[in-house]
Amino acid sequence: METGAGTIRAFWARHRRLGTALIVAFCFLTGLGTDVLLRGPGQSDWWHLTVDAVVAVSLIWRRSWPWGVLAVTVAGDALTDGMLVAAFAVAMYSLAANRTLNEATAGTLGSLAVLGAETVHRSGRDGLGTFIFFYGVTVVASVLIGATVATRRRYVQALLDRAARLAREKEQEGLLAAARERARIAHDLHDIVAHNLTVMVRLADGATAVADADPQRSRKAVERAAELGREAMKDMRRLLGVLHDGSPDVPGDLETLIETFRIAGLPVTLRGRGPEPASPGLQRVVFRIVQEALTNALRYAEHPTEVLAELDYSSDPIRIAIVDDGRGTAPAPSVGSEQGLIALRERAALYGGTVEAGPQPVGWAVRVSIPHQTEDLDELDE
Repeated sequence: METGAGTIRAFWARHRRLGTALIVAFCFLTGLGTDVLLRGPGQSDWWHLTVDAVVAVSLIWRRSWPWGVLAVTVAGDALTDGMLVAAFAVAMYSLAANRTLNEATAGTLGSLAVLGAETVHRSGRDGLGTFIFFYGVTVVASVLIGATVATRRRYVQALLDRAARLAREKEQEGLLAAARERARIAHDLHDIVAHNLTVMVRLADGATAVADADPQRSRKAVERAAELGREAMKDMRRLLGVLHDGSPDVPGDLETLIETFRIAGLPVTLRGRGPEPASPGLQRVVFRIVQEALTNALRYAEHPTEVLAELDYSSDPIRIAIVDDGRGTAPAPSVGSEQGLIALRERAALYGGTVEAGPQPVGWAVRVSIPHQTEDLDELDE
């Protein structure tokens, strides 16, 4: 709700020219009235009226050139024997309101020195006490009011700048959050599509290769490929559901994942120590890491005799190691893009973990360390 003072300030802010005209007229009439009061009616001369008019008109530029206006006002006041006190007060106020406090202090001292010297020259030391009283009160009041207005302006401007900065930061945070969400969606799509398609292609190739020699094994591979396709569709629907309503994703089943890779022809051995982490988010990260590492082994390892998946939940940090003894150590030219390793590192980093991946004397190894987390960190991955 706007207060009365706020309404007045808003009115003068909208009608700056009217306010300036009133100030100019007031200062001119005040100077004229002082001249008439001191000299008597009909005793004013054109020189004093001209100086009064020039000083009053100069106040139009009091905001843009306060130093120049103050100089004109001080000179005019000295030339008219101290009749322009009102204009001097406006000039001092304008300097304090539109410049720094140090500048206002310098203007005050300089003006009082000039006008005080002129008073002593005109009236002797007898007029110095009156000068100090009237001009001291005028200067102190004008400078204090002007400094208060300047401080309020700076405070309001600081609030506006802070609000603008917060708005920009909020916008940037929104853009970063959107980028993180896009990256998470891309990683999930990579996990769902690329991994499942890799296994399905391998199952289909295997089923074709043994169709005549071992129809039962071929049928089992085809059935598993169909199941994997349905699971991929469910994962896609679940991902789309997360995008639609924000519901959390659920961890996958490691035993089923390992069995799928075994059916696809990868000799996986799973070893686990300690209880699984209670955090669903951390379980999901472990699942995705194992899935990515085994998919890479299925793609690139040449005739491995053993792929060892070790999950050590009993240590802190949690240690995950996927090691194969295949001869291949480089990505296949047709499919290698390193996006899987990038996604794997980013998933581990989300929980403060690290990833080491590279060739061994025989085969390839992926080793991941993830500190034990509290349940609160689940919110970061959802």
